[in-house]
Amino acid sequence: MRFIPSLLTLAVCSSFSLQANEAEASIERVTVQGDLRQQSVQQLAGSIAVVSEQDVKRTSAQHLDDLLNQFANVNFTAGASRGRYIQMRGIGERSEFVDTINPSVGILIDGIEYSGLGISGISDLAQLEVFRGPEATRFGANALAGMLNLTSKGPTATPEGKLSATLANYNSRQLAAQYSNSVNSQLGYSFALEQQNSDGFIDNAFLNRDDTNNIDEFTGRFKLRYQASDALALQLVTHFVDQDNGYDAFSLDRNRTTLSDEPGQDQIRSKAVALQADYTGLAFATVLAQLSYLTADSDYGFDEDWSYVGIHPDEYATTDRYLRARDQLTLDYRFISTPQGKLAGSDWVFGLYAANKSFDLTRQFWNWDLWQADSFVSELSRSNAAVYGELTTPLSSGWSVVSGLRLERYDDDYSDSSGNAIKNHDTMWGAKLSLNYQVNTQALVYLLASRGYKAGGVNGDALAKAVGGDLTELNSKASFKPETLYNAEFGVKGSALDQSLTARVAAFYMWRDDMQVKGWLNPNSGPQFAGFIDNAGSGRNYGIEMENRLQLHPQLALFLSASWLKTKLGDYITLDGENFSGREQAQAPRFQYSVATDWYISDALTFNLSLQGKDAFFYSDGHNARSKRYELVNARISYQLADWELAAWTRNALDKDIGVRGFYFGNDPRDGYEPHVYEQFAEPRRFGISASYQF
Repeated sequence: MRFIPSLLTLAVCSSFSLQANEAEASIERVTVQGDLRQQSVQQLAGSIAVVSEQDVKRTSAQHLDDLLNQFANVNFTAGASRGRYIQMRGIGERSEFVDTINPSVGILIDGIEYSGLGISGISDLAQLEVFRGPEATRFGANALAGMLNLTSKGPTATPEGKLSATLANYNSRQLAAQYSNSVNSQLGYSFALEQQNSDGFIDNAFLNRDDTNNIDEFTGRFKLRYQASDALALQLVTHFVDQDNGYDAFSLDRNRTTLSDEPGQDQIRSKAVALQADYTGLAFATVLAQLSYLTADSDYGFDEDWSYVGIHPDEYATTDRYLRARDQLTLDYRFISTPQGKLAGSDWVFGLYAANKSFDLTRQFWNWDLWQADSFVSELSRSNAAVYGELTTPLSSGWSVVSGLRLERYDDDYSDSSGNAIKNHDTMWGAKLSLNYQVNTQALVYLLASRGYKAGGVNGDALAKAVGGDLTELNSKASFKPETLYNAEFGVKGSALDQSLTARVAAFYMWRDDMQVKGWLNPNSGPQFAGFIDNAGSGRNYGIEMENRLQLHPQLALFLSASWLKTKLGDYITLDGENFSGREQAQAPRFQYSVATDWYISDALTFNLSLQGKDAFFYSDGHNARSKRYELVNARISYQLADWELAAWTRNALDKDIGVRGFYFGNDPRDGYEPHVYEQFAEPRRFGISASYQF
């Protein structure tokens, strides 16, 4: 790690020699849309990566999964047709089955919360921001470890449009269209439509099909902006997602060939609407408000035995299916001080937040205790209310202190078909305090302390399976408490005046209290175990992450992101007596890196090449199954002809098998149910051609 001090020095020194007035005129400003005050990324304390449309094009990304490998200290798991659960700095969930989880890393699209639902299309991406570390002051309970904030393209004053199409192997195709315009000086609109299809990357040998893990996704987004007066701007945002994907990912032979006779499905249909208001009519503050509503229905199921009837005399043949309905209504009011409204010379933000969410589940499964098909129904209603604020206090030339606080209360009302009825509530708080030295408009040195949290919940799966048995063990397991994360961070951000160099480095140390870990109980001494979440563990996560851009030549740019991470579980002993205390946490690779180049061969011809690597990591905190270290090679060559762009590309050019979810247990009757590491793999070698017309 000897290069780190040099990089920190370079980031600062590259900006010290620049005159502030020159920087004001020439600096490229990247505004962070998800920040409370929408500041430049170079002036905001915290580890934040910003991705533009050009960054997406560089790797020919078609989905969020295709983007995540380029971020330092960001990982994800699938366990479904798409990657839906994200980890940052080694913290984050890996799946959601019976019990409703509070994600450690949330997802916002145009200010609407999609945590746990994932993202379908990104063809209309305007900007993606990756917040790493606790962001409770800004985002609340869904940002214990970080947040993804995606902004789609919106209305424009003049007509703008784009049509694009992609054809790729595995019978993959994508069509997308975007258009924006204004009706008059007050009213503007935009819409984006996208359809993705693919047979997927699995061959089902029993059914003789190659589309049992297929992709079939439609995404539609519409925005309508109205300038009601000089002081009031309104915007209506609507989203529609229809995902009808297959799910047949795990193989008894531990490859990409399955034997399932009843392949599963991963279907989501969601609709969302938001009304946003921006009011500047107050002398002391600007008011930003958003009221949003989302409803989503999902159908997720799989063939539990991964095989067919008749494979072996000791076989079993069952399926597991989860039907979910989710409704959420959120309201967020934010007051941002104007120059006239400063408080004793300090800028301030004050906000109010309220949300009501309901999660309904119907699970259809095989009950091993009753030896018959069974169902389980649960309902969870959650109400959240929060007040938050932030104060930016200037000290002396270039120095300032930023302090933030959020108080949040949640109330849960849970019931299920087993007769359980539980009410939970808690008051949580998050905070941040940073000391910033703004060298100039292009360079920042900061020292940050922050506290994040996520809500607790109910172990409905364990309680339901314990009906009729001895509940003594579960008396203290019916609910689990919130988790708290403390973060200390030092960072440097700097860029040269001509943008020939940009460097961002952050070193952090985080400790987790009441760490939520997965455990198992056998309440009725039968073949059926019950999963539950406990607060039995603690954890430590520390490391460093960096992102750099270097313009080596007017025709050649180099991009580098890298991270080193060390994690540690606290006291954690499983029900089987396995002691994992002190072991590395799950989904926490020690290192990650991404190196990419843009070579502008001519005004029309561009070549992009990238290499992404990730160390091996544990798949779970409850077993020792590990992924394999891997490197990904991606390439793209494009030709610009007037308003047309033609491109040929490849992803995972070396055809590596990359695990995105892993289990360790026995599921194959042919070898006596001997335990193995079973993995779900990401996409193999991909290649395709894309064409777009912009007008």
